[in-house]
Amino acid sequence: MNVPAQVLALVAALMHLWIFTMESVRFSRPEVHAMFEVRAADVATIRPWAFHQGCYNALLALQVLAGLTAAHSGAIAAGQALVAAAGASMLAASVALIAFDPRRARIKGLIGQGAPALATLIALMA
Repeated sequence: MNVPAQVLALVAALMHLWIFTMESVRFSRPEVHAMFEVRAADVATIRPWAFHQGCYNALLALQVLAGLTAAHSGAIAAGQALVAAAGASMLAASVALIAFDPRRARIKGLIGQGAPALATLIALMA
């Protein structure tokens, strides 16, 4: 696995771990749920969904990190496969969120979420 792909994969993993922290750990904080455009009155209702979504993001990040670990342990093909699968899932989720955001209010953030995964996939093919 080439160095740019590894660095970009690590960036994508770190981004998803940060999102996990926001959705699953810090969601109840006013500045965090406001970032997701959730009113304080709705936090108790939305929090289980946000927690679930955060866990999904953490699992994708862990899959990337497992792939990088595998590649550095000599299982290069397996590592690349893990990184590619997680990157494709990250990108697909970002595209889906962009496509179904009726107001297009969060496009910058969603592109920021998907761009490292897209760059990783491109670097893996190089």
